[in-house]
Amino acid sequence: MKLSFPAVEAPVRRNEDRRGYETPAGVLTGVTTILGATSSPEAKARLEAWLQRPGAAQESAKACKRGSWVHEQLENHLQGLPVQRHLAFNGYLNSMLPWVEQHVIEPLAMEKPIWHPAGFAGTFDLLAFCADWPEVTLIDWKTSKRARSPDLVDNYLDQLGAYSLGLQHTYDVRPSRGVLVIGRPVGNKPDVWEIDQQELRRREAKFLKRVEQYQEDRDRLAA
Repeated sequence: MKLSFPAVEAPVRRNEDRRGYETPAGVLTGVTTILGATSSPEAKARLEAWLQRPGAAQESAKACKRGSWVHEQLENHLQGLPVQRHLAFNGYLNSMLPWVEQHVIEPLAMEKPIWHPAGFAGTFDLLAFCADWPEVTLIDWKTSKRARSPDLVDNYLDQLGAYSLGLQHTYDVRPSRGVLVIGRPVGNKPDVWEIDQQELRRREAKFLKRVEQYQEDRDRLAA
């Protein structure tokens, strides 16, 4: 039987300060905030060193703008709407579109909010049927000028686990696969990681442990 995504509006709204989400359980922390706070000390040290470089703030702001633009154009493409062009960012989009056209058969939901009573909320990128397997697939888009480090990719895969948990709680939909697609600059193919049902379930459990760690650290600092 064909799956259709529940036609309901999730009672979730991101706060204007982007520091949390209003949910039926109150204000919950965003998934990406939890991932950043519970990253390894080595990953945090690398990020801090990078942020201290001249021009890092401007580069970070540009990366955020690029990611938002690419997300918007991918959503337009999947809805059959016109795709815009951007002199600085178009290479990233072009690296991803062939993968999308080859693999994504039918989008089920895009950019939908999720929440979970364990204490987190967020917005997933795409839930879809893909050509390579019959299961419902959860897809997350990223862009990166350089190849991502293994620990950052590990964070992204845990993010898929978080969104999968949120989909189950918010919409009663359980993805069976996850895919991370990272768009690269002109002339590069996207970096792609596919995880099966077993690995997605493992990522769910791993993220829940990170939520516990985040809450314990927050409570300790508040004491």
